Amino acid sequence: MAKERLFSGNFVLCTLASFFYTIMFFMFYTGMSSYTTEELGCSTIIAGMAASTFVLGDLLSRIIFGRRMELYGKKRVCVTFLAAGTFVCLFYFQAHDFYTLLFVRFLHGLTYGAMTAAINTIIAHALPASRRGEGMGYFMLSISLGSAIGPFLCMWLEQNGTYDDIFTIGTAASMLALLCVLFLKDSRMRFTPEEEADIRRFRLSNIIERSSIPISLVCLVFFFSYSGVLTFISPYGREIGLAEASTYFFVFISIATLTARLLGGRVYDRHGENVALIPFFILFFIGMVMLSRADNPYVLLTAGLLMGFNVAQMVSVGQSLVVKRASRARYSVAISTFNNFLDFAYCIGPIVFGFVVEGIGYRDGFLAFSFVSVASLLLYLAIHGIPEHRHPTPENTD
Repeated sequence: MAKERLFSGNFVLCTLASFFYTIMFFMFYTGMSSYTTEELGCSTIIAGMAASTFVLGDLLSRIIFGRRMELYGKKRVCVTFLAAGTFVCLFYFQAHDFYTLLFVRFLHGLTYGAMTAAINTIIAHALPASRRGEGMGYFMLSISLGSAIGPFLCMWLEQNGTYDDIFTIGTAASMLALLCVLFLKDSRMRFTPEEEADIRRFRLSNIIERSSIPISLVCLVFFFSYSGVLTFISPYGREIGLAEASTYFFVFISIATLTARLLGGRVYDRHGENVALIPFFILFFIGMVMLSRADNPYVLLTAGLLMGFNVAQMVSVGQSLVVKRASRARYSVAISTFNNFLDFAYCIGPIVFGFVVEGIGYRDGFLAFSFVSVASLLLYLAIHGIPEHRHPTPENTD
């Protein structure tokens, strides 16, 4: 039996757009803690707020447009908000005080949330069910590459350039993503007047897909543990005398995520989510402990390598699981639910970690957050891993 086609035009364009907007995201996100503390003279708690405000806008945008996206058209939402986000990028050059920066970050998050929700929904519709895990893994390669190049350029420019250079490259990457999505094709879903009225009505069911909650909750706890790394690895590297090595930290994370996304999707399709996730939860915990104790470049970069596997697997397998359990008409709500939980982790995590660092320092802060990752594994086993092993859930074909 011939394999169903995977590399459609929409798949390729969404993957390219994802690569460019991931670079844009990390150019602004990775450098924000250092920009806030060094250029604006703020504390680590305030630096955490600068990161979280973006995610707050992102989260709010997904809540508003998650279900309504099918009414407006996925391509229209994607193009409109990516164009608006590219315009907002220009305001970073004038964000010379904390309150202006917070406002710009919030606006940027609003545009980013709707745009990425649209891209992810288009991808979900483009992938054949029999190759969903494999296809999602390939799509996530774009994020792996972008999350290697973006932080590397940002942290290199922190040491060898200016923050205006960082903002310029981030804006250019956003423009390239916009160019890609202009050529997407979108097949609008048809709704009866009653269905359309129900979608427009503000209801919890239009924001949250119940079948997506278990794995999304696991995702929330896991990425809460990772959020401090994503936000504060740059100042941590300088504090422990490993600033140059920390520049390459996300490159090593991305080597792991590239490997996981090339192979992990097939593992999930053939053996299921327990085999595709549980070993990498353990590797992530080991990597977090190593990061907290790092005293030379080899330990620091090895930690990044070990952590990267589950960072990749949680997103690609998690999104595949929520799509598997949702009806086709609710793909956008299911994906939005998953991303809302992930965004909430990135919203509260940097603020909490900022408070922790103020109290016990970076090293013990990372060590404490490593045990949060253990909690996410235990939660996964309790609410999904063990029940799913005993009573597998069939694909929703509605």
